[in-house]
Amino acid sequence: MSGIADSSSGGPPSRDTPCSGLVITTLVTSPKESAINSVSAGDMLDVELSEDGTTVVVLNVHGKVAGGLTSPLLQRLRECIEAGTVYEARVIAKNDALIRVRVAAKK
Repeated sequence: MSGIADSSSGGPPSRDTPCSGLVITTLVTSPKESAINSVSAGDMLDVELSEDGTTVVVLNVHGKVAGGLTSPLLQRLRECIEAGTVYEARVIAKNDALIRVRVAAKK
């Protein structure tokens, strides 16, 4: 399942996009049913690296892993998180376990 990436300027971001301008619209992968039950459109979810550092995950409002993220720009997102940029994901649509989010640097 691949994500759609975009940037706030309207063009597609690249691997050179500054961390503060990186915006990715994608689906939550491998959603955890117990964690997504409390997720609704409009919610803001924290974006973090998994405990082992291999996966970018979103956390529900209770701090539980709701699922992972995938995107062609996932490596750039991981680099930015490791460099200290804090991201959040706004839930833009939810249909059962299908959750679409827009990831951007926290302001």
